[in-house]
Amino acid sequence: MKTQSKRCCIYFSLLFSLLFSPFVVADVIEDLSLKHYQTGWFPNFFREKGPLTCPQTCRYWTQGQTRAEGEQTHQYTDEFKMTYVCKWTEDEAIIEEPINDPKSHWMYGNQFDNKTACFVGTPWHQVIDSDHYMCLCVRPCHQLPDLIVSKIGKPIYDASTGESVIKVAFSNVGTAASVATQGKLTDSGTSDVQAIPAMGAGAVAVVVFRLPFWVYNPDANILVVADSPNLVKECNERNNWKRFFDKG
Repeated sequence: MKTQSKRCCIYFSLLFSLLFSPFVVADVIEDLSLKHYQTGWFPNFFREKGPLTCPQTCRYWTQGQTRAEGEQTHQYTDEFKMTYVCKWTEDEAIIEEPINDPKSHWMYGNQFDNKTACFVGTPWHQVIDSDHYMCLCVRPCHQLPDLIVSKIGKPIYDASTGESVIKVAFSNVGTAASVATQGKLTDSGTSDVQAIPAMGAGAVAVVVFRLPFWVYNPDANILVVADSPNLVKECNERNNWKRFFDKG
């Protein structure tokens, strides 16, 4: 009995710490700081499920990889403990289908606890509530590098070798140092691979690439990929490339 009682106490202690720990109740995007995050807006309908709360929306759309941006609110709303960031548009098809429409108009609002509605206030003291909305989903990126192609210089012709010379700047926009890796530059099916040195957070490395022909024949259409062999575990693995196009 003593063993069962001890296990029970440990279980409830762990449960209490999980439910009321700062990680659970604190907002994902920290105040008074610039941190590295991955963010995205997702509709509160997922396949046959919906309307969903913002925590549910982020969990379903990102397979549990993100959390809904929110804050504690029970000091101002006795009925609710948490509020989450949502946005509303009158075009419900954008949410249901869904559609990425850069020309659509939105208003920001609050989604409270388990209430599946986005409450939007206007300057005329009106409140709009709708069960069709999008939620702001956030994944903190702590202690990981993030390599990007920050700049591709205009190609220069080396008459002595008949080569195109292209300087490329690679940046580590993550929060931790990266290991040495490689970058790949391609034009017209021909590639050059060069070493990218290990870089600290915020560092920039300029690497020189060469192609055995003049790329303006007739136009320069260059693709550069950072970490082409995928040696670096990064915060964002989908922002490693950049294109350069210039008419000859």
